Amino acid sequence: MKRYKAESDEKLEIGEVFYTKRFVLTIDRTRCKGCAICKLVCPREAVSVKPAKKGPDGKTLAPVIDIDENKCDFHGICAAACPFSAITITADSQEGMPAVSKDVFPTLIRDLEIDSEKCEPGCKKCEEKCPLDAISVRFEPLTPEEQNERKSRGLSAGTEKTVIELKRDRCAGCQVCWIECPTDAVRVTKFYEGSIRIDRKLCPEGCHSCLDVCPVNALSLGEDQKIQINDMQCIYCGACLNVCPNPEALKLERTSVHHTPVESGAWNKGLEKLTSTQGLDRELAAVRTGKAREAIKSLKSTR
Repeated sequence: MKRYKAESDEKLEIGEVFYTKRFVLTIDRTRCKGCAICKLVCPREAVSVKPAKKGPDGKTLAPVIDIDENKCDFHGICAAACPFSAITITADSQEGMPAVSKDVFPTLIRDLEIDSEKCEPGCKKCEEKCPLDAISVRFEPLTPEEQNERKSRGLSAGTEKTVIELKRDRCAGCQVCWIECPTDAVRVTKFYEGSIRIDRKLCPEGCHSCLDVCPVNALSLGEDQKIQINDMQCIYCGACLNVCPNPEALKLERTSVHHTPVESGAWNKGLEKLTSTQGLDRELAAVRTGKAREAIKSLKSTR
């Protein structure tokens, strides 16, 4: 068995090579935002965060994630929890997450839908405002048949139709597209819920590091030059926490995770690290309630 590690500014790759099997973990550093959720959920403590640096323009750069190739077990828990789909696991060149395929760990539910028939003609606000390039909009001419069909349904015919392409793996649930949409054509759900607050009195004078690294533009400067939070837009990833020079100035709590069903003690441990004991209690209570409902349905169906 041989392990290796290779990295550049664009990616980090670690691997484990056997005579008959090859596992590879890759972090796409162009997607990674340094939130360190992977570090939180890693049961082997293989993930670390390098200190953030300043860019040529003086702005703080996102922290760089590192992985110890000698500790990683290639189960893919980090990949399943990553909000930005920056981590991939392959086994013999086939992409997949062993922890997910074996029902040990769930995947985040990336619930993003756009009804193109509700879009205003010529509108591309969702594409223009999306901070993660998850939405692509183009316009195509309507055929005479399509125009007649739209008229028969009471829709505005026009001469063009809006075609939406979604890259759901890039969506982090920030809801910017929904906030900016003028016609309520967008449906998007956050997969991390929680709360965030900044004690501005504890912020170092002139520090904007959290603003610099926020991947979804949920932070901004107010008229008083203090950091403002758009809680509706925040995805509670924690990238800001990793660059804040005063740990007491910024507080973030995740309260729930929107994910696919799973029954696993390993996931319960991961959930407790991501949220809190209270978050774990709420999830277990919801699971018990769901099981009770299913049992009642099953009992009724046999009568």
